[in-house]
Amino acid sequence: MLCGGPSAERGISLNSARSVLDHVRGPGIDVECFYFDRALRAYAVSTKQMYSNTPSDFDFKLRRSVHRDAARLTGAEISESETSDSFFPDPASLASHLAARRAIAFPAVHGAFGEDGDLQAVLERAGVPFVGAASAAAAVAFDKALCASALRAAGFPTLRALVLQSP
Repeated sequence: MLCGGPSAERGISLNSARSVLDHVRGPGIDVECFYFDRALRAYAVSTKQMYSNTPSDFDFKLRRSVHRDAARLTGAEISESETSDSFFPDPASLASHLAARRAIAFPAVHGAFGEDGDLQAVLERAGVPFVGAASAAAAVAFDKALCASALRAAGFPTLRALVLQSP
């Protein structure tokens, strides 16, 4: 389960992830959750944490993880309990982790990065199968003008529209 992300829709993403968790967890199904912060760093989070926090709570708690990771890199002393969180500095490193585990990703990231095809492209490059549309289709669907044009080209009726550009 992938959630969070850089957009203002992070809270909606968490709600979506919780709803999916409610329906996919069961005997023989191992679900791991990963939260992207605004800088697209990914963190493994427990399902318990998924059900008890807002994006602000996640960001606050995960900032401590970033400090632990910095301490680890500089050789500062940290306790064993502080090294248990999985941290991925960018989406590609998380995708490599998922590929090595032969995982199937369920992106529940809303807005830019989650719905515009960027996350899907990262997963595709790493060979990680995922639920949802391929990156190219997601990119077209995310851009409303491009989507309407693609629908018209495929023979679907669409309303006339005008795209305004800011100067």
